[in-house]
Amino acid sequence: MTLIINNEDVERVLTMGTTIAALEESYLQLASQEGVCRPRIDIRIPTSDPAKNYQWGTMEGGSTSGYFAIRMKSDVVYETSYNGVRTQEKYCLRPGLFCGLILLTSIETGEPLAFINDGVLQHMRVGGDGGIGVKYMANEDASVVGMLGSGGMARTHMQAFTEVRKIRRLQIYSPTKENRERFGQEMAERYGIDVQVCDRPEDIYKGADIVAALTDSAVPVLDAARIEPGAHVLN
Repeated sequence: MTLIINNEDVERVLTMGTTIAALEESYLQLASQEGVCRPRIDIRIPTSDPAKNYQWGTMEGGSTSGYFAIRMKSDVVYETSYNGVRTQEKYCLRPGLFCGLILLTSIETGEPLAFINDGVLQHMRVGGDGGIGVKYMANEDASVVGMLGSGGMARTHMQAFTEVRKIRRLQIYSPTKENRERFGQEMAERYGIDVQVCDRPEDIYKGADIVAALTDSAVPVLDAARIEPGAHVLN
């Protein structure tokens, strides 16, 4: 029987530790040729609005572990300026709604096993990848995070960072004051860490062992000249 699994179901059972372990196992299977993966391909079609395009994107993969999956996304994409920052936005049906689905099948029988909403999964996957980078490449004593962005990706990356390192401080900036203050308070309460909510993006770099740009900006946001020697960078 094919299961229908929504975002709430995924959020109840999926932990960051499990996500990182699954990703590492998948990469080992790719290296040993027991797994295959096709990177995402996007198809864009102009809409009746000259400022917007329709975008259909898919990526897929599977392994000898027994499963194959394809992720499918249906979006309307456009760029906008906000607080002097150029960002790429997307939605399905209307702003604030999104359509991402994963079809999971059995490689032994071909049976469709599940349709899964990807809202939580894709944030956890990207955050988990960031955590793997920190696990193997950041200094062992890395404990201070400098972060640009305060959205969903920022949250899952903090989950991943705290999973692989003992984080004691977060320095956070995003263009909307209310968002960065809300995010800073949430992170302080969730992880019991010191949080500095910065009023300028340049303030996140000082003393940061891990520098992360987790934004939807359509242009580069990191200032390479401000990154301190030995810092691990995610962009």
